[in-house]
Amino acid sequence: MLSKILLNKQNLIDNLIYINSQCKGKLCLMVKANAYGHGDKEIVRLASDFVDFFGVSNQTEAFSVKAETDKPIIVFGGCEDYFKCMAGQIGFAIFSFRQAKMIVEIYKHSQVKPRMHLCINTGMNRYGVREVTECKKIISLLEKNGLELDGMYTHFSSLTTDEEYTKNQIQKFEDFRALIPKGWSTIVHVGGGRSVMENYNADMHRVGLYAYGYGNDFVKPVLKVESQIVDVVKVKKGEHVGYLCGFTAKEDMTIATIPLGYGDGFPRKISNKLEVQINGVMVKSVGNICMDSFMVDVSDVKCKAGDRVIVMDDAKYMASLIASTEYEVLTNMTKFRGERKFF
Repeated sequence: MLSKILLNKQNLIDNLIYINSQCKGKLCLMVKANAYGHGDKEIVRLASDFVDFFGVSNQTEAFSVKAETDKPIIVFGGCEDYFKCMAGQIGFAIFSFRQAKMIVEIYKHSQVKPRMHLCINTGMNRYGVREVTECKKIISLLEKNGLELDGMYTHFSSLTTDEEYTKNQIQKFEDFRALIPKGWSTIVHVGGGRSVMENYNADMHRVGLYAYGYGNDFVKPVLKVESQIVDVVKVKKGEHVGYLCGFTAKEDMTIATIPLGYGDGFPRKISNKLEVQINGVMVKSVGNICMDSFMVDVSDVKCKAGDRVIVMDDAKYMASLIASTEYEVLTNMTKFRGERKFF
C-alpha cells in the first residue's frame, strides 16, 4: 500500500515494562477505539505478555480482542447482549441496581455466571453508582443469588488539573470499597490519565495513553504514519491549490500530492498548517485537506513520485495544530485506510 501506519515494537515493549515497574498490582491495558487508533489486533498480540487484562468500550471490540488473547477482557461501556458476553466469559461494567437485577435474571435462567465490575461514580459523572445505599442493594442482591463482583472501580476525571477534586474522588471511592464483603475476590481498580503513577492502593490500574507513548517523559510514541508522493505538479503564480481555492500561489511553485486525507483521520483543520518530512526536509501543506489526499509545497526540495513521506511521528505536534489532545489525534487513526505493521 502507498500509506502505512508503522508501529514501533520496541517502544511499545519498553513503555509496558516501564509502566509495570511503576504499577502496584495488576495492569489493564485499554485497547478501545482500535487500540487508540494503533490497531487492536496488532497491539493485543504483542502486549499480552506484559498485561493482565484488556479494556474495551463495547461488545464488538471485546470479541475482536478475545480472538487475539486468552487474557480477561472488560467492557467499560454498555453491551448489546449480556448473555452473549457471559457465555463468552467477557467481563463487563454494571452501572445501577436496575442493571444488576437484569443480569441476575439472565443468570437465573442460564446458570452462566457473569463477570461484573461495578462502576462507582465518584465525580466523573459519566457512568456509575453514586449513592452508598444503591451499592448496598446491589451487593445484597448478588449475595442472595450466590454471585459476587469480579471488580469494583472508578475513574479519576482531573488527575492532572485538580488535586483537591481528585482527593475527594479517592475518599468517596474508599467509602464504597469498604462495602465489599469479606471473602469476595473482587479486584479494585482505577484509571484516568496518570493514575498508574499516583501510587494509589488498588489491585489493578487501567492505562491507555501512556502505553502508546504520551503523558510521561519515560515513554516513547509507538505510532508513525508514512506515505509517498503520488504526483508532482507545477503551479504558476496566482493559481489556486485544492478545494474552495484554499491556497493561492504567490509565485511559481512545485506541489506534491500525498494520498492521505480526512477520510484517513487527518482533519481539515490542519489545512495550510501541517508540516511533513520529505527526503529529510520539512515541507508545509497547501490548500484544504481533501478526503483522500493533501498537497505540500516542495519548491525547495528535490523529490519525485514514489519518494517516502513521513506524515506523522508525534501525535503531540498534530494535537497542537487542532488545539486538542493526543487522544483525539490517535483515535482519528481508526479511519486510516492503509496498512498497519510493526517495525
